[in-house]
Formats: sequence, structure tokens, C-alpha cells
Amino acid sequence: MLRGPGINQLRHELRTPVNAVLGYSEMLLEDAPAHRAMLEEAIDAARAVLAAIEDALTPSIAEVDQRDIDALRDALRPQQRRILRAIDALAATADAASMSADLERIRDAAERLLRIGLPESEAPLRDADGPGLSTDAPTMIVDAPAASLEAALAPESADRGGSRILVVDDVADNRAVLERRLQREGHTVECAENGRDALQRIGARRFDLILLDIMMPEIDGFEVLSRLKRSPETRDIPVIMISALDDLASVVRCIEEGAEDHLTKPFEPVLLRARINASLEKKRFRDREKEYLAQVKTIAEAATAVEEGRYQPASLVQAAMRPDELGRLARVFDGMAAEVRAREDRLRQQVTELRQEIESVRRGGDAGESGDTRLPIGHTLAGRYEIQMVVGFGAMGTVYRALDRDLAEVVAVKVLRPDLLSDASVLDRFKAEVRLARRISHPTVVRTHDFGEHAGVQYLTMEYVEGLTARALLDSRGRLGVAAVLGLAAQLAQALAAAHAQGVIHRDIKPQNLLLDGQGALKVMDFGVSRLATKAGGRRESGLIVGTPAYMAPEQLAGGDVDERVDLYATGVVLFECLTGRVPFQADSPVALVARILQEDPPLASTIDPEIPAALAALIARLLARGRESRPSSAHELLRLLEQIA
Repeated sequence: MLRGPGINQLRHELRTPVNAVLGYSEMLLEDAPAHRAMLEEAIDAARAVLAAIEDALTPSIAEVDQRDIDALRDALRPQQRRILRAIDALAATADAASMSADLERIRDAAERLLRIGLPESEAPLRDADGPGLSTDAPTMIVDAPAASLEAALAPESADRGGSRILVVDDVADNRAVLERRLQREGHTVECAENGRDALQRIGARRFDLILLDIMMPEIDGFEVLSRLKRSPETRDIPVIMISALDDLASVVRCIEEGAEDHLTKPFEPVLLRARINASLEKKRFRDREKEYLAQVKTIAEAATAVEEGRYQPASLVQAAMRPDELGRLARVFDGMAAEVRAREDRLRQQVTELRQEIESVRRGGDAGESGDTRLPIGHTLAGRYEIQMVVGFGAMGTVYRALDRDLAEVVAVKVLRPDLLSDASVLDRFKAEVRLARRISHPTVVRTHDFGEHAGVQYLTMEYVEGLTARALLDSRGRLGVAAVLGLAAQLAQALAAAHAQGVIHRDIKPQNLLLDGQGALKVMDFGVSRLATKAGGRRESGLIVGTPAYMAPEQLAGGDVDERVDLYATGVVLFECLTGRVPFQADSPVALVARILQEDPPLASTIDPEIPAALAALIARLLARGRESRPSSAHELLRLLEQIA
């Protein structure tokens, strides 16, 4: 009596000869179409065998005894005779000699169809609790119309072939049919007869795809797959699992272990080919992606080296050989390295002189004057944060780099100006920065840690990012290239999408609040003037206008209700400035500036610099539309539009 897994194994066992008949018959049909009638007779009979097996051994059947097996054998006998008659007829033809090997394989498989339910010494059938049936697995099943197979299986083009594929199966017939199929499509094929052999071959040579059987002696397909996916050297090789096991648990396990796909034997060769081509295409794309990312990393490291004064011109030779925009960037970068270094030296000197001017003003100031919020270097705030240096100044206070002694990591500490402490609304605004910023968790947003008070000092701790603001970058470069602006814009759109998803409108997007690290990654900071977007649509506090006028949307300047699209308008201003080196509207006074923003349409960026792509200039014009209904509806839509341009 067979139950559960024993029935599954019986189905597995019976499919093996069926697949041999179908696989070799289809191969002969491609090689000898003149004998189509006899071959189609064998194929039709094999399909009838398969249907009888599926009817007798459905997944829902609870148990099978010897009477069931005898009944199945009786149902298969007429179809076996049809197969043998067709093969005998083929063997009598004039060109039988060229087909003899395959005809013998088909005959042997057909004869095995009835070797079920015999005495233990001839063909053992074990119960579910026993060691199990033979693990020989079939190769494939063909359900597509025979007339379409030659066209469907023929190589599409030369560029679809040429890959190195490893076929792993402990059944020789399975390996042989797969090898012949794949070689006809131009692939280089190697075969391994078990898992150990497969691992040795994979360790010695590169493969683009692995077709891996599950049920094999010694090391089964699950273990081979697990080892491949655990190793950094082989985890990116796509693996298609092929097995007569069709239970859900086996399929799920294959996918969870990292297989690209799972095909249950018997399967259609058309489907096999489609899955192979799809997996190979993904592998080619991944290889190109890895190479591209490696070159991007090289260029990013070169940019860091220029910044640190240690750039070597030969370090971009490989990247410069690429025929695409990345290669062009590498070639131009190498030529600009000396100029960039000189410019940064001048900028560094200007910063040094500016610092000296600041120090001289501070030394000459009134010693008794209060209100300076700067903490001395080396001071430990709240018994925890050791001040290391001043990072910058803002409207609300000073930002320091500090060492968090409790966690042994560097953080940023923002301290509120003492002269603002008496203003309860400003203090509330400072606390609102904490509440709002902590709601947003995204790689493109500076993480906010904590808010505290010590000895009269109100402070905020945040993630410390080593880098420079977009403002500093523009001040040193004047303007940025199109590719760099698109990279910045995409990251900014992602940050805004994350903030808007939490109901947070930044309201003060500008280059000063966009921080770039050495790898070009963007961090949006300073949510100090943000406000929580209410579900009711009321987006402002009565009589309060916050933000920086040059970057503010008309409705924001007019004191009306605002929504997330004010951030999109500000993004348009930032992109305009990054590409042209100036903001869209300029005026001699704040009042005149506001009047122009409220009454005039902004110029097209491409009228200032004709090198700016028309599509990008048009998108910026949409972002800068005076009517918010004409702007993109969301940061997600903006990201989609940017991807179309990229």
C-alpha cells in the first residue's frame, strides 16, 4: 500500500519512461520530418500514457494498492503497443540506421512502462515509510502542437545563444536530450551526473546558467543550490531547478533557497526555452550592472581622491574605455582633475580667509555681550556629547560634530540660539523638528535621534554625515552637469515621497538643506520649518509664512493653503539653479522678488543654457508652474518623469 510521499514517488517513477519517449521522439521529429506520421503516433500514445498516469494518481488520492497498480498497467498496455508499433515501423525504413540509437532508447523506455507491480526482485515498489522509489528523473514533456515545435525550438538569433550552461542530472537520457536541445541553440553545454560532480565543475569554470535536478544520490539538488547561493563567487549564477517532484513544498523550498525558477517534469520544451532565455538575459543584465557599478565606484573614489589631493590620472583608464556616457565622464574627469584641484585650493583658501575674518570679528566684539550659543571644543554636553568642531550655522542655532561617549559614535548636535529661548513659539518649532523628522525613516533623510536640555542649553542630536551641501557645491562649481542633476533630483524625489507619505511637508527645500556625501548620496536635512499636513487639507498656521522666498511657491508666499506641491516647486527652483547657476527669479529687494514670483512665468532653463535637454527643461517648467494643479501631482510622479528622462 502506498500513501502520501510514496504516491508522489510512484508518479515520479512512471514519468521517467514517458519523458524519454517524448523527448527522443520530438528530437527525431526535428531531424526526420519525413517520418512525421509514425513519430506523431508515438508522441500521441505517450501523451495518452501521461494522461492515464495523471488520472490514476491524482494529487488528491489518499492511497494506492496493488489492484490500482494492476488497473493502471492494463490502461497503459494499449498505448505501449502503439509506441512499439510506431518504432518498429520506423526501424523498417530506409534511413533507420541514422536513427537507430534514438529508436532503441524509445523502445527501452516504452518497455519500462509496464514494470510496475512486479515481484520485489524485478521492480521494487516501496511504501512511503520505506527507502523510496528510484530517483531517476525524466527530462521533458511536450504538449505543444508538433507542427510548431521546429519553429519554436529553433534558435531565434545568434545573440540568444553562446552561453555556457551546466546540466546536472543523474539520468543519462535526461542529460543527453537537454544537451542536444541547448547545443542546437548555440550554447556550450557541460553535463554533470551528480551534485558532487557539479560542484567540482562550477569551481573550475564559469557558467552562465545551471539546470539542476533535485533528486540525486550523495548530494541532492537542494544542497547544491544552497551551497551555490551561500558563496559570493557563485550566488549570481541563475539556477533553474528541474524535477518530477511537483509538490508545493519542494517548489517553495527551491524558490526560498534562491533558485531563479522551478520547472516540473514533464514540461514543454517551449516553456523550457523561454525560461532559459529569460534567466540568461537576467544574468547578462546583472553582469553589465555589476560592471557598471564597479566603474561608477571607481569614478566616485576618483572624485574623493581629487578632493583629498591624492588622485592618480591612470586610475580611470578602464572606465574611460567604455563607449557610453560613463566612459565619456571618466575621460572628461581625468582632464578636469588638475583644474578641479586648483579650484578647490582657491576655495579652501577663501574659506580659510573667511574663517580668519570671522575670528577677528569675534575677538574684537564686546566680551560682555551674551547670546553666543557656540560651545567650546572639548566641552562635554550633558555628560555625554564631547564637542569636536563647528559644522555650520543656521537661523535657529549652531551645529556641532560631537562624539557620543555612551555609544562611541560621531553625531551632529544642533543647539538653539540663547536669544531665541524666550520665544515659546520658536522653542515649539524646534521641538516640532524632532517630532516631524523622527516620523521619516529613509536613506535620503538625515536621521534624528533625540532632543534634550542641559544647563539651559536646548539641543537636538542627529545623524552626522561627512559631506558638503548642494549650496557649497554650486558655489564652488557654478553649475552641475545634466547627469549629476538628474541623480540629485531622483534622490530628492525619493526623500520627498518618504516625507509626504508621513504627512510631512518640508516647506524649505533649498541647496543649503541638501547634503551630499563623498559617494554622491543625498541627505535632506532641517525640518525645522516643516509643518504636519493635516488630513483636512489645512496646511498652514494663521498669519505664519515660513521658508526662503526665492524657493517658495506662489501660494506659499501669498499665505494661502499649501500642500505637498510646494516642495515640488522648490525642487524645480533647485534643479533650475543647479543647471544654470542662478535661480529663476532675481530682484533687488525681497518685495520685488515676491512680486515677480507671484506675477511672472519663469524662463525656460534651456533659454539660459541651450545644452540642457528639452525634456528636462520642460519638466522643470512644470514644477515651476504658478498654478499648483499644473505641477506633477506627487513626488512619486516626479520620480517617474525623471526616470523617463534618464
